[in-house]
Amino acid sequence: MSAETESGRPVGTGRLPRDFLVGAVLLAFCAGTYWVSLGIAEAPAALAQNVQPATFPRLVLAIIAALTVLMMALGFRRVEPARRTPKLVMLMTVALMIAFVTAFGTLGSLAAMMLFCLVMPVVWGERLSAKLVVYALTFPLTVYLIFDVGLGVYFPPGVIENLIDSII
Repeated sequence: MSAETESGRPVGTGRLPRDFLVGAVLLAFCAGTYWVSLGIAEAPAALAQNVQPATFPRLVLAIIAALTVLMMALGFRRVEPARRTPKLVMLMTVALMIAFVTAFGTLGSLAAMMLFCLVMPVVWGERLSAKLVVYALTFPLTVYLIFDVGLGVYFPPGVIENLIDSII
């Protein structure tokens, strides 16, 4: 028995890769939520603030669907490894994402994104460095400025947003 058959099965065995089933579920979710977004009423031009209410969710769904199709296509080109139990880093990532959602509501979007961008790379093994701190500060601030200030997309205010609004 070769090492390839012990570690996983090749895609050429006639079975669909695991990514295909997960991708099909994700595409069905995207289709369903896109259909729900068709019921979102258009805002009057005076209230639209340059972006209609359904634009952002539809854009996110389109990106998810495109990445899902890419994942499904790439799944046919690789040998699937045998399943293992999840590593501790995966469980820590899930816990961090739940903490991010909680922090988003309590601290505000900008502070939550900054904390997430600082802690997530450390959880994945990156060393705390000046580059990481600069990234954790500038990336969320850039996202905030583009969407909140530039496009007028409302983010629930938090500690840092209130400070920025008082300066601007």
